[in-house]
Amino acid sequence: METTEKSDDKKIIELEEREKILNSENKSSSPPILEIENGIKLNKTDIKEGREVQPKKIPIGGIQMPGFFTRSKSKERCKDTENDQNSETEGVELLQAKEEEEVKGPQTRIKLPNPFRKSKLINEDEGEKTPEPKEKKKLLNTIRLPLVSVFPRKKKEDQISNQSAKAGLASIETLDETDKSADRKEDDLKNVCLDVNIDEKCELEKQQPVEQPSWKHKVRAYRIIISAFLVLIMFIIIIVTVTLPIAPEHSVAIRDGRFVETITSCGKVEGVLEDGAVAFRGIPYARPPIGELRFKAAHPLNSISYCWNNTTPLLTHNATDYCLQIYSNGTTAGTEDCLTLDVVTPYVRYDTPLPVVVLIGTESLIGGSPGKMRPSARYARSRDVIFVRPNFRLGVLGFLAVSQLTQSVHLPTSGNYGLSDIVEALRWVQYNIEHFGGDRKSVTLFGHRAGATLVTALSAMKGAEKLFKQAWATSGGAIYPGKTLVEYEMENKNYMPSIQCETAQCLLDADADMLVSSVIDTWRKPQPDLPSRLEEPDKRHEWLVLDGNILKEHPGKVWASEEGFPVKLVLGTTAHAAASETLYLKYKSWSEDLVQQHIKESKLGQLNMVDEILKLYPSTYQGLSAMISDIRIVCPLLAVSTQMRNVPFYVVTQNRGELNVADVDSDVDAILGRYEPKTAEQKRYVSAMQQLFYYYVWHGKIQPVEHINNKILIVEQDVLLAANYTHCDYWITKDIVPRYAQLD
Repeated sequence: METTEKSDDKKIIELEEREKILNSENKSSSPPILEIENGIKLNKTDIKEGREVQPKKIPIGGIQMPGFFTRSKSKERCKDTENDQNSETEGVELLQAKEEEEVKGPQTRIKLPNPFRKSKLINEDEGEKTPEPKEKKKLLNTIRLPLVSVFPRKKKEDQISNQSAKAGLASIETLDETDKSADRKEDDLKNVCLDVNIDEKCELEKQQPVEQPSWKHKVRAYRIIISAFLVLIMFIIIIVTVTLPIAPEHSVAIRDGRFVETITSCGKVEGVLEDGAVAFRGIPYARPPIGELRFKAAHPLNSISYCWNNTTPLLTHNATDYCLQIYSNGTTAGTEDCLTLDVVTPYVRYDTPLPVVVLIGTESLIGGSPGKMRPSARYARSRDVIFVRPNFRLGVLGFLAVSQLTQSVHLPTSGNYGLSDIVEALRWVQYNIEHFGGDRKSVTLFGHRAGATLVTALSAMKGAEKLFKQAWATSGGAIYPGKTLVEYEMENKNYMPSIQCETAQCLLDADADMLVSSVIDTWRKPQPDLPSRLEEPDKRHEWLVLDGNILKEHPGKVWASEEGFPVKLVLGTTAHAAASETLYLKYKSWSEDLVQQHIKESKLGQLNMVDEILKLYPSTYQGLSAMISDIRIVCPLLAVSTQMRNVPFYVVTQNRGELNVADVDSDVDAILGRYEPKTAEQKRYVSAMQQLFYYYVWHGKIQPVEHINNKILIVEQDVLLAANYTHCDYWITKDIVPRYAQLD
């Protein structure tokens, strides 16, 4: 490389000497031809003051104007300039002195040194290399003004004016400096730099504006970062939504951080925050059934005189007493003035109303209410539903039908007072539930045990669709009233002498506790067990009657008709619904012999069915409980469901507890969040049962939907479909089912 530079420097010196000779002679008439550099020939006539020499043709793109240099080459040149800054200082001073001398001579513009090559002269006297000043500013001086106008520099005004007075010729830097031939290829040419001073060029490049990419290119270049940022934002939003409770719009304000007030058709009521939800307990929904209203259908609060002070809200913080009833242990408790209800809602608001679940629970029609059907504040919040639990009359005060009472009223009728209480509570829901955040068009009537019997009867009532949308009945009875009112009055006539009354007025004046506790023993519901040898199912007492008002015909005729139920209905039970503590405690330990003996002493032993039965059920307490449940509850309900149109039927088979049975409360406890799972299988069962119920509440259908064609849903760890259930066909064939089905 150094050899090439030396040869080029010698050419420049020879060129200067030749130029001086030509200037001194000036004798030739024809213009001489000069070879300046790299084989380029020029006529002298073309070299005049102010005219540029036309060099060899340069291809398009071969010259790169300032502002269009590549970033990589500019950085390299700037780096080289920084490294040679000290050595170039002296060269620049010599260069400026040389230019001043050349400006004086009119012929000196024909010199075209390479502005990018660092030339060094050999000092022959001293034998040292000294930098030669190069003519680097001629080219810049030629185009100084246009460049300054386009790319402003931070220079002094006098320096710019001095440089603009100078002119020079462009020189070409080829791509291959070692190739000196005249016919180089056009694509081998290198970029031509128009600024001789590298320091100035680097400063110019820093100052010149850089073309900014468009927003589309920026998005494409940073799409990964943008995507990650969006995912992070979504993740944060999800966490905030799940963890932080968002106050809904149009919500009723909370007073003192605890109390919530809303309105009903009878005045304002005040509830209290409870476990993240709002509970209103003891709201009256009908007139008290006392005095002249005893043994009458429920009367609505249709007059302001029946309501409380309209300016002061009714404090509904605490639960009121249940209706007067007899519990399974024989004790009597409750009050006659009991027609109130509880409402548990996630929040009180008017936008996005929630579905409503009305809980009807009682062990029998003489007592045991509400049983397990108590609203759960935690599940009201977590499942976004509103629970309503009304009190209703039971036993004699709720279902007594005698001729004295029938004849004492216009439009003679008696009985089903407790059923009328539930109807009036449903009317109250239709009128007021929107003030508690509920949707009156999405009401589910949920009944358990004897409450399920009432729910099934109400589902067959004419006009039921105006009160509720759908119903769910679990472990209820399969026997419903089919006799006339007169026939029921004749069967109940023995009750009047037991309380020493002969008129309806006597019944109205009698003590309520005495009326309830005077129930005949045969009217009480017995503990579930195998049919006894003396049992006569046709002579059992029926509390529900065809009163001609609420129940006008047998429910079986309604569900067997082409129209079917006016509302949707789901029936279900558990595999050991008849298992009871009384039966379990009958013996200290249920051995195989005791199980077989218990079967032989029943009606089944009298019918010589013991050997066949022992082949179907194990001789354990669990096997005995399953046998009793199939006879009394499971198989009768299955037989009833096959007569209904599009009514799903499910059986819970997941065992729990010390007795390892699927007891009668297994499904209700799971639905209302009171089931305590101990194993992974039980956890899966709870999830499956809740999904089954709450999906029905929200959407009005059962999943899976393949339950059509009378298929049974077996609910254990998952919900499975079955064509039949265990041994129901056997009991139906032997005429045990539904003959000995339980009667509430």
